[in-house]
Amino acid sequence: MATDVTETRPARPRTASTWKDTLKTPSLTAVFPRPPARRPVLLMTLGSFTMGTDAFLISGVLPSVGEHLGVSVGTAGLLITVFAAVYAVAGPFLAVATGTIDRRRVLTGALFGFVVANVLAAAAPNYAIMMIARVLAALAAAVFMPAASASAATIVAPEERGRALTAILGGLTIASALGVPLGTLIAGFSNWRAAFVFVAALSLAALLGLVRALPAVPSSGVASLSQRAKAAVLPRVPTILLGSLLTFAGMFALYAYLAWLANEIGGISGSAVTWVYLAYGLCGVISNFAAGWLIDHYPPQRIALISSTILIAVMGLFVVLAAYGSGGASTIVWLLALLVVWSLVGWTVNPSQQKRLVDAGGPHAQTVLSLSGSAVYAGQAIGSLVGGLVLSHGAVPLTLTALGLQVLTVLVMFVSAINRKPPAKTPQAPIVAEKTGPTAN
Repeated sequence: MATDVTETRPARPRTASTWKDTLKTPSLTAVFPRPPARRPVLLMTLGSFTMGTDAFLISGVLPSVGEHLGVSVGTAGLLITVFAAVYAVAGPFLAVATGTIDRRRVLTGALFGFVVANVLAAAAPNYAIMMIARVLAALAAAVFMPAASASAATIVAPEERGRALTAILGGLTIASALGVPLGTLIAGFSNWRAAFVFVAALSLAALLGLVRALPAVPSSGVASLSQRAKAAVLPRVPTILLGSLLTFAGMFALYAYLAWLANEIGGISGSAVTWVYLAYGLCGVISNFAAGWLIDHYPPQRIALISSTILIAVMGLFVVLAAYGSGGASTIVWLLALLVVWSLVGWTVNPSQQKRLVDAGGPHAQTVLSLSGSAVYAGQAIGSLVGGLVLSHGAVPLTLTALGLQVLTVLVMFVSAINRKPPAKTPQAPIVAEKTGPTAN
């Protein structure tokens, strides 16, 4: 009878330790896919982390690069411009050109090229060689990022694709928060060449890991150039893409020369610049998480427009600080405060724009989203180019340039928001998928 009573007795409430054990077990799985896909996804995330670190790192060491290579900071800024321009223009063509090749070969080949590019950058004896290194790095990154996303989505279970893609893109976000400050810190204690050695070492670790951990991944096909061209003219898509381009143009007119600006108006230099990038990067991570909640609860076009409008005030305050900052402690405090607000507000725009593209693309959302990367990097190229052209005139013209680009961004966002509904009686002809891979439908 005692046994019968035990079997029919209601289960005891879970204790605190039981809940702790329950929560602990799925915690890693909640962020990353389950084995055996977890390891290659983590290694691809490391790869995206190195790509993001490399893309943003050069801003923090730009003054040192210019000084050692015998060029002005504005001329050194062309290293950022060319990297972004090559990525924006070559990305779609490289994606199509490598669309039928096994993803493992594409990823390892891209990482190998990226290691070579960063070793070349670290050893560059002059500006011309450094520029060649940046072009090679951009080509490798343009190949790696879409291939990593596609591979991650292929090797995991269908219900884990969201986690896999979030991890890959999360590598870029973490790079801005930790990779760039770490690289800047290394450069501060050693020199800028050591920062590129650091990136090359991380890339080599990702490469060697993927060689062992990633099995063959047949390509499932990619959107062709004609598909992308058709997607680019779907209703609302052009103005959304233009808004994204201008958003990053305004951002990079200032961010590309942030180390120079911090020294110019705040007297911050050397390893102290690390704190500038750390404050900006950590707030960017917080902003990305907040953006996910915001676009789930509010219309994304409203978030993009409101955030962009707030940034006009932020850029205006940068102009005031550049004009009247004394270079003392109060200027540094104001500079860091503006960086925090700029990052917290600014990084909500791109996720909102991505959601708008998904909504506008409908059944062609993936093809439309593939255009976003080119728009973002084109904006980075334009912003860094324009910023470099006015840099020699001082901090005030530089901040005014960023302010002007931000005003243009808001105007485009406003037009895009009021035209958010496609024409009701002019249905769009379907975009017919073209086979660019062995298993494309």
